[in-house]
Amino acid sequence: MHRRLLPSLSFLLLCAWAQAQTKGVSVPERLESLVNDRFETTRCPGLSVAVASQNQIVFSKALGKADIEQGVPLTTASVQRLASLSKPITGTIIMDLVEQGKLSLDASVRQYLPELPVFYQSVSLRELLSHQSGVKGYADEEDVLFSTVHYSSSRDALKVMMAYPLAFTPGTKVEYSSLAFTVLGAAAEAATGRSFPQLSMDFFSRNSIHGLALDDPYAIVPRRVHGYLVDRTLNLQFNDGRVAGRDYLKGTAGEITNAHYYDISNRYPSGGFDASAEDLLRFVIAVGSGKVLKPDTVDAMWTGQHTFDGARTVFGLGWGVSKWKEKADMVGMNGLELSTTAFLRYLPRSGVGVALLCNAEGAKGLPELVNDILDITIP
Repeated sequence: MHRRLLPSLSFLLLCAWAQAQTKGVSVPERLESLVNDRFETTRCPGLSVAVASQNQIVFSKALGKADIEQGVPLTTASVQRLASLSKPITGTIIMDLVEQGKLSLDASVRQYLPELPVFYQSVSLRELLSHQSGVKGYADEEDVLFSTVHYSSSRDALKVMMAYPLAFTPGTKVEYSSLAFTVLGAAAEAATGRSFPQLSMDFFSRNSIHGLALDDPYAIVPRRVHGYLVDRTLNLQFNDGRVAGRDYLKGTAGEITNAHYYDISNRYPSGGFDASAEDLLRFVIAVGSGKVLKPDTVDAMWTGQHTFDGARTVFGLGWGVSKWKEKADMVGMNGLELSTTAFLRYLPRSGVGVALLCNAEGAKGLPELVNDILDITIP
């Protein structure tokens, strides 16, 4: 009998010892150890992580290089491409215009953009924000992804894409659409008489939001990092299910390469913002704390929208919505571009947030790292 009990007793003692050790280590110390231990396996040239609890930043860490060729270290002030983490920012800007009465969520987008084809008459701003619009806007997705054309406004970019038919009847299903946010940007431009870059900067200035910029390839953006591809065997996967190799790398040596050049101005509202992890998290905290929009507006923005048949979706108004371990409400987004991988998570009730930015496509283990950070931080 004693022989059978001793292993169990040893196990209990070991667990009690481990719990005592964990209690003696602060959350920032545990996060420091976790991020340091995982950094090399992510393959990120540079990795930046900011973590908040009770709406206060409690941890910030930057590892690796902002520019490999120049040997520039990444810092917590380094500015990285946010990719689709830009959509929540644009969603917040649009909802600010709704609060001001300059835009209406359920109006036809043609009310603001009469130059759109007639089939856009059934598309509302709400459907654009919640990925239910059916906007496609291209014959070949590579033309959008690899675009090198520089547009001064979303309305200008819209001229190239607006003739393409909708992929489905608006409101009947969810299909992720970055170009729907170009349409939103154009509507905001029409309502304000300002270009999307101008109205974005106006919004940031008016709300004392610092550190966010647009990824204009020709502008000087202080502390902007360089972007890379760290897995050249990784195929390009498109929304239509097509998979393509990276023929553009033929003749280029090296396991790590510079990212394919692209100009994001054709989709600034969906993927064109830059920020440090800290400044992005400060923006989210400001929104969650009611410092930017009215509480009722935030609640609407962070509530999953429904399709016509009543099915609730995983998108609010510009933001992704979900549950942390099926319990706590959580908002955020994932972002992936040719030069960056990014994650944002925020739990409104506890004020816990994570912003994780990597200056490369092809990184490994980042979703798991985000979840482990949340596990440590959530009370």
